[in-house]
Amino acid sequence: TVFPQSIGMAASFDQELLEEVGNVISTEARAKHHEAARHEDRGIYKGLTFWSPNVNIFRDPRWGRGQETYGEDPYLTGRLGVAFIKGLQGDDPKYLKVAACAKHFAVHSGPESLRHEFDAVVSQKDLRETYLTAFRDCVVEGKVESGMGAYNRTNGEPCCASPTLLQKILRDEWGFSGHVVSACGAINDIHAHHKVTSTPEESAALAVKNGCDLNCGRVFESLGNAVKQGLLTED
Repeated sequence: TVFPQSIGMAASFDQELLEEVGNVISTEARAKHHEAARHEDRGIYKGLTFWSPNVNIFRDPRWGRGQETYGEDPYLTGRLGVAFIKGLQGDDPKYLKVAACAKHFAVHSGPESLRHEFDAVVSQKDLRETYLTAFRDCVVEGKVESGMGAYNRTNGEPCCASPTLLQKILRDEWGFSGHVVSACGAINDIHAHHKVTSTPEESAALAVKNGCDLNCGRVFESLGNAVKQGLLTED
């Protein structure tokens, strides 16, 4: 079933509607997953990990992915994000229908062309009141299973290897117990574009040590060499 784009559904201001949409999506996802599994088809897009919702704040109308968001209001974004996550993940005490993913953590609202190298310098007030509100709601209230780090840096730290975002705020402050995945190619950006590290091994080690569990990309293939180079241990 094809539903309206997120920005359109957000214009309804209807939390129950968003939860119902999430519920339908996850029901269909389960059906498609089980059918694929019956044929031993474990290919991409056949699983139960859904990289949604996008709870970034839509501040610049030139941002090409703004239609994926719920708009410019942090409170509304949090309310709709929680509702959508509950619809996706279901209410079974033991099993998730699918695993939702709140993205892109954090301060990711364009500019699109610079996202691989951009440093989003933000005050603590704006960070907390504008950019983190919806993520906090998704974690604390929505119990979202997964979070995705952003491409950009936030206050100098690459988001997918940020001790401030991934450890101090997400896990220590909010009690997040799920897994963090990188935006696709974002670990490569750490050395290739942000120039925070010099090699794939250094980027992979930095990301793992600061709380990025899964790499969408190829850089975590360098983790074996990173261990050999003493950049991190197997533990």
